[in-house]
Amino acid sequence: MSSLVLQGVVDFLAQNPVFTGLLIVMLVFVFFSYLFVRRTLTGLREGYDRGRRGN
Repeated sequence: MSSLVLQGVVDFLAQNPVFTGLLIVMLVFVFFSYLFVRRTLTGLREGYDRGRRGN
């Protein structure tokens, strides 16, 4: 059953290259947004820690 669903998804993506391209762009955007937010929050936490220690 799952292989039939997977085959249908593959066929849909192969027949719609514009949709496939947009999907890839959206996934890349979400991935890099996650990395950016994670880096920002990590830097913020390190800054607070340095401020509390007095460095």
